[in-house]
Amino acid sequence: MSYVLGIDVAPTRTHAATRTRAGEGWGPPEPLWLGEQAPSAASALFLDDEGYLLTGDAAAHAGAEIPSRLLTGFHQRIGDEVPIIVEGERFSPQSLSGVLVEGIVEHAADLFGEAPGQVVLTHPAGWGGYRRELLRRELTTAGITAVTLVPGPIAALHAHLPAPGPADTAAAVCEYGPDGVTVTLATASGASGWRQVTTAEGVAPAAAVSTVFALAHTASVPPKALAGLVFCGAITPGSLPGRLPCPVFAGPHPELTTALGASAVTTSAPARRAEAAVETTLLPQPGLAPEVSERPARPPVEITPFALPERRGPGKLFGKRRPLAAAAAVLTLTASILTITLTTREATAGGHPRPAPPTSCARPGAGASAEGHC
Repeated sequence: MSYVLGIDVAPTRTHAATRTRAGEGWGPPEPLWLGEQAPSAASALFLDDEGYLLTGDAAAHAGAEIPSRLLTGFHQRIGDEVPIIVEGERFSPQSLSGVLVEGIVEHAADLFGEAPGQVVLTHPAGWGGYRRELLRRELTTAGITAVTLVPGPIAALHAHLPAPGPADTAAAVCEYGPDGVTVTLATASGASGWRQVTTAEGVAPAAAVSTVFALAHTASVPPKALAGLVFCGAITPGSLPGRLPCPVFAGPHPELTTALGASAVTTSAPARRAEAAVETTLLPQPGLAPEVSERPARPPVEITPFALPERRGPGKLFGKRRPLAAAAAVLTLTASILTITLTTREATAGGHPRPAPPTSCARPGAGASAEGHC
């Protein structure tokens, strides 16, 4: 394994970082340039006229002209059974995430001359086993089998605190995003490293630090006992607090923190101890996929499910509808309804005794019931 690729798919921008082998050890994590004007790229896809999916900034530019074909927010929707429909094409959220991740993996392979030995992909802090398994299976279909899934806050901790020290009991992460701050408390779990304990989402930036201390208090951890407080994400200027009773880590580019930490999760001795804490494994082969755990409860809304089309891989033309087969099905259904209607009228006309049922029943060989129906 010559290098590890860490990917952080945030709601608006996607960041990536690599860590390459240096002799018997590993070099420092470095950002992987994805965008046209910045290291990050838009977390977006665009369905073009030929049925191909554009990714990143190219998708964002094309979507500015035709917004109806722009796809965003799909990574956070994994686990939602309602497909995303664009121009009559149906996509599951995890299939779109698979296209985006596969494009980044191919980009890294072009730059390094080979595919990464390991891919570490972050996911929202609130995900359970059901959503992770959906994403694992989709990545397996795309041919990405050596992958580790890790919560974003745990990856951010690895950028500054790869493993808890002997006296460390807990640490916290404040991840800034478009919908507020996600505050996560992680505790030390011995040889397993950091383990996510509790998360508060949508916290106002002004209340982020007080929320950290409130979560710590719930876990019986005094603020000064925190091993560190990591700030990451799209931090607005002036939003960082002043002096705190615990160490504070922000870094020169906090929007890259999670991706940099992701690339370090599996490449150091302390990080290896954290794999059990983030509940990750290598992907199984497609024929040996484990059973999906129970899905989380749905929100209280009425949803009409759709039959998802079979995915044919990224950058491929997606299957179109078959209008002739659909028309034949409609004609067959109409003929059946007409036959039943005529039979019913004949059986109920006037006051005469009901005649014997017709011999052309819908089921060959089936006798008529007492009511004269097939």
